[in-house]
Amino acid sequence: MRMVKLCLVLFLGLVLSAAMGWLEPAQGQGTAAAASLLITPGARADAMGRAHSAVVNDATANWWNPAALGMMEDRIFSLMHTQLVPDLADDVYYEYLGYAQHLKGWGGIGFNIIFLSYGTSPEVDDFGNPGDDFYSFEVSPGVSAGIRLVKDLYGGVSLKFVHVDLAPEGAGGIEGEGKGNTFAADLGLLYRPTNTPVSLSAVVQNLGPNIVFLSSDDSQPIGRNLRLGLGLYLMETEDMGVLASFDFNKSLVYSNEKPIYNWGAEWAYRNVLALRAGYIHDKQGEIIDPTFGFGLAYHKFTFEYASVPQAEGLDRVSKFSINYRF
Repeated sequence: MRMVKLCLVLFLGLVLSAAMGWLEPAQGQGTAAAASLLITPGARADAMGRAHSAVVNDATANWWNPAALGMMEDRIFSLMHTQLVPDLADDVYYEYLGYAQHLKGWGGIGFNIIFLSYGTSPEVDDFGNPGDDFYSFEVSPGVSAGIRLVKDLYGGVSLKFVHVDLAPEGAGGIEGEGKGNTFAADLGLLYRPTNTPVSLSAVVQNLGPNIVFLSSDDSQPIGRNLRLGLGLYLMETEDMGVLASFDFNKSLVYSNEKPIYNWGAEWAYRNVLALRAGYIHDKQGEIIDPTFGFGLAYHKFTFEYASVPQAEGLDRVSKFSINYRF
């Protein structure tokens, strides 16, 4: 176990050393590539205003905070489906499939795969003549691990590969293909002091090189992000639980991007019913609205629902996810 911890610490040091070249924010504002890396998985998290990095307890920990895998006590599958703009297109959707499990005497491991569909678009040549339709998507598989570093402190890492396929060669009169690949790492810490109601988290997400599409001069940064979290377990009894949470997000891509603030709360009864609410304050993305949702458990299954706001002019989105514990 000590050797595993040492290897993890050395690996984190290597990743952080490499990351120094990626953490210098660009001036001004812009849009990061690989949008699939920034879409939040799990209807429970969305219902709680996306304030989840310090309280995640399912297989979306691979995305939210891999350090939480160190506290994993069982095996769990998490599946999520979301139509992102149902009022505009039926073929623009997001899928998340994750698995996590406890390893006795070690910690926890997990894997996940994310798929983002942009749907079909008509190909247009240099003269504006329409051609065949083409399909655009992103896919990102990843593996994660989390262990206890010292008493009450857990650390974790997620490694992911990212493939973005936006357009075929020649689409829009552009030479070359609108495709690119990169890799990224998430580093997480989770501190849960024994016999206290507090949980603290710190996660750096998507540390990795830019995506190159057409040439090295056309590279775009991925959504590197710093996330700090707080969880307050206000009540934990056999019948009832009350939880409050908060997350702070700061983009590490563009220096002028405004931070995002997330608040959440959950009331749970006998691990059967959970009611949730939250609030998102994202001035940059023009989302300043409440969230809400619920969870229902039956045997080993949990069904989650969330209603989440979008940018001004777009309807709210319904998100659904299922957890299976065994």
